[in-house]
Amino acid sequence: MESRSILSDTDHIRYEETDLAFLAENPFHFRCGIYIICVSGKCGISTGAETFMLEAQTELIFLTGTLLHRLTASEDFAVRMLLFPKEVFLKAFLPIDSPYLNYANEHPCYHHTPDTRSQTTWEQLCLWMDLAQMFFSGDYKTQYGDLQEYNFLQGLLLWLFNTVPEKLEINPGYSRQQLLCQQFLQLIREFGATEHSTSFYAEKLCVSPRYLHRATTRCLEGRSPKRLIEEQLVAEVKVLLSDPDQTVTSIAEQLDFPDQSYLTRFFKRHTGMSPKQYRSRKI
Repeated sequence: MESRSILSDTDHIRYEETDLAFLAENPFHFRCGIYIICVSGKCGISTGAETFMLEAQTELIFLTGTLLHRLTASEDFAVRMLLFPKEVFLKAFLPIDSPYLNYANEHPCYHHTPDTRSQTTWEQLCLWMDLAQMFFSGDYKTQYGDLQEYNFLQGLLLWLFNTVPEKLEINPGYSRQQLLCQQFLQLIREFGATEHSTSFYAEKLCVSPRYLHRATTRCLEGRSPKRLIEEQLVAEVKVLLSDPDQTVTSIAEQLDFPDQSYLTRFFKRHTGMSPKQYRSRKI
């Protein structure tokens, strides 16, 4: 399947059918919301510190944007994808209970199970994507575009909110430490570009750095908070290095490194290449 260039942000809802090949070479930062459902094949998707495995009937949603990088994918991998502006999302979300936002942030990935209830939900989700394809792909135009976008996205979000009890039944509640780790990963996705200290995240989560370290090493395959923060930061550097107009100095400033040389040493320690070598590799 061919994948055409997709911008990191959008001023209107967009529908795409793609294999996400444009995410294969470099990580890509979406400023808009993104909702992906996998219809065939398998693929690993990284947000920097976290990796999700997509296969048929898997949903992946990030309501206010995220960094994504496509890892190894099967030849038949294909998804249906919605991109939606943050402004439209915020307006559509106003009447919806905040627990759904918390659930989506902490559980962005969900795989449908073979039982009748989950399969019915999957079929309904595909109908929502059919509507999106009709309204928001190609050259479809309407004089009521803004209202249509708002009504569609609010209807979809309300429907998704009603699926949460079903998903919680299939995925029982996390332990306190597991929930803390999911909240930590969500914060890294949001603040990882500029906040590099464990103490920042521990304070946000109202725990001690020591307790956060104990939780992540226990629940996230032995990875410490520092390692997870640095994995996210490496991905953020790669995103900016993919822009030829960005200098290493400007990248260091944007990502709150002390200076260019510090960024270079950090990047080489984690990738084995200097920023210059990384760029040359892709030419």
